[in-house]
Amino acid sequence: MSASRKKRILICGAPDLNYIDGSSVWSQTITLALAAVKGVSVDFIAKSTPERLELYEPLKSSPNVNIIDGVTSTLWEGKKHRRLTMPMMAELAVALDNRESYDVVVVRGREIADTLLNYPALLARCWLYLTDVEQDSTKYTQLEVANFVKLAHGCAKILCQSSGFVQLWRAIVPALHESKLVVYSPVIQDIKSAIKPIKNRPARAIYAGKYKAEWMTLEMARVWPELLAQLPNAELVMIGDKIHSDPKQINYVDTMRGLLESTRGLHWLGPMPRKDVQNQLLNCRVGLSWRAESMDSTLEYSTKLLEYGGAGCAAIINRNALHESLVGSDYPFFANNLDEFRSKLRIALTNDDLAQTAADRLKALALEHTFSKRVELLSTWLDEAPAVTKSAPNKVKVVVAGHDLKFFNKIITSLRSDIFEVRCDVWSGHNKHNEKNSYELLDWADVIHCEWCLGNLNWYSKRKKPHQRLVARFHAQEMKLPYMTSSNWDAIDHVTFVSEHTRRIAFSFYPELSFNKTSVVSNYLDENSFVPLKKTGEALFTLGMIGYSPKSKRLDRAINLLESLLQLDQRYCLRVKGSNPFTYSWLLKREEETSYYRNLMARINESPLLRYRVIFDPPGDDVNKWLSMIGHILSPSDAESFHMAVGEGMLAGAVPIIWNWDGALDVWPKDAVFCDESAAAKAVLDLDLDNWMLKSEASRRFVLDRHSSEQTIKSWHNILLRGSPYV
Repeated sequence: MSASRKKRILICGAPDLNYIDGSSVWSQTITLALAAVKGVSVDFIAKSTPERLELYEPLKSSPNVNIIDGVTSTLWEGKKHRRLTMPMMAELAVALDNRESYDVVVVRGREIADTLLNYPALLARCWLYLTDVEQDSTKYTQLEVANFVKLAHGCAKILCQSSGFVQLWRAIVPALHESKLVVYSPVIQDIKSAIKPIKNRPARAIYAGKYKAEWMTLEMARVWPELLAQLPNAELVMIGDKIHSDPKQINYVDTMRGLLESTRGLHWLGPMPRKDVQNQLLNCRVGLSWRAESMDSTLEYSTKLLEYGGAGCAAIINRNALHESLVGSDYPFFANNLDEFRSKLRIALTNDDLAQTAADRLKALALEHTFSKRVELLSTWLDEAPAVTKSAPNKVKVVVAGHDLKFFNKIITSLRSDIFEVRCDVWSGHNKHNEKNSYELLDWADVIHCEWCLGNLNWYSKRKKPHQRLVARFHAQEMKLPYMTSSNWDAIDHVTFVSEHTRRIAFSFYPELSFNKTSVVSNYLDENSFVPLKKTGEALFTLGMIGYSPKSKRLDRAINLLESLLQLDQRYCLRVKGSNPFTYSWLLKREEETSYYRNLMARINESPLLRYRVIFDPPGDDVNKWLSMIGHILSPSDAESFHMAVGEGMLAGAVPIIWNWDGALDVWPKDAVFCDESAAAKAVLDLDLDNWMLKSEASRRFVLDRHSSEQTIKSWHNILLRGSPYV
């Protein structure tokens, strides 16, 4: 790669490196290969807290790799997670990119890629590697084809494990430019020049990888005593500890573990670092890579096949079109059933000439997949990737600073256009940040936006340079904290609010504010992500609430409403989507909060009327799909500055039921705002299906007319550019 082009890479993949299998080895290898390219630094998202060193140790040892513990509570507003879901991986990638502006994001996992369709600016820099997909192009539905087309045209590059995957993509997206499709086959470590020939190796077979029904590992272990009776000096080494359950074999895990622990002549070594696995291979004759017949049509081939070849081993593999294309149709150790496997294993352990022929074929294949060659290839690809971290001369350089950017992330994505270059200064708390990083961004910026008026605004307002524009967005929490009062008001060029009533309240707290330096701009509501799906049959009778912490969200009011409805019609229910309040560490420290939720849960569980009619759904990136079950979206809060969940529900066709919190009438339809539960209950009961459908259509129309994303982005362009020489 050219020395003048520095590249920042993010690895965002489904595999968890705390478990050793082919997919996690793939993630480790591509990370190390990219980090070996000159002038590259790599951030790696760990799906769970790194604990096992077998795969993580080489990453930790690389000076160009930074491991990000994806479940760290500071990344999730204080909430703890054991393991990230794929949508969460995508969400974190977006947040990190808003801060770091990556040149390339490597994505492995279909669900991650699908989620990134909502972030086209980021998707445009993604290299997609998708093997968790249907491998028969004729089985794709129209919707699946449409998604593949969007992914293919939206991403930067598609990495294909084999030529078979290239053909799959071409079959599904025939109009795709061929330059987008590249083969990224498995990678192995560089091959040692001196490798012991087969005749000088003991009669030892080896398996390394996961234990799974389709991988035939149970059969390998079961057949070994029979072979040992014929070859008393033979050994079987098995490496790895990831045992998958199998729905067709209830006791598969226990049976597999029992065989690993007790089979005579079988040495189970458990999990090992790749380097140690390689050392084991160097002293074995044959690797076992036999699979179930159901996998013969696969487009993938195993990294282990290459590792066996790179270590000078033969291997027993299935005869299929892919393997024949790799090692030839006359390869001596093809096996497609138990009898063939048993026979070929005996020959491989006893016939030096045939075993050496097979080993030579695999070594020739392995030489095409070495680490050094892959680093060269990746360097070429990175040279082709446009650098986004290098400032373009005509772009307005915007720094977005704040501790919580979740309400601004989609605005950032939209701003990254021909006009703006955006970098993020993500603070770790209201008044905690990396001051060195903040000073570097201060020197770089033309415009500074402080998301929330907290310590970030205080710091930047006292250091802003004369040519810079400083703007901020006020939410509501700021009124309870001292930061805005002690800011340098003369340095603040503009403050925006998400609603008129929030601006009104702010003026009562801060008379220093000049009305001419303020504006009201709606939160960003994404009408492309929130669309009306076909409603379920029970939607008319289903109330929905998104988020119910802290207690000021007033879940009790929603329960009161449901109770009133159930007394007249038993079909009603309430679905509540969001994190359990008791997962928040800050909430657990507040007795009034914990008592509120304990009492509320007891009320639900002890009531015959409510017990089975209140459903708690987990948080997730499936809100639009969840809204297909919801007929009425609730906002029972004591106070809100805007309440995005209401707008998202309305875009998805839910009818709003809003308590009359201060400002609700300024933001939402007046006929959707009610003074008490009885009025809200009457409004719900009065809607038959026809009238509800009319209200549903009107709800989406209201948001598009009053709070469209296009208008929101246009307003932000004006705020950031006002008085700028770039206009």
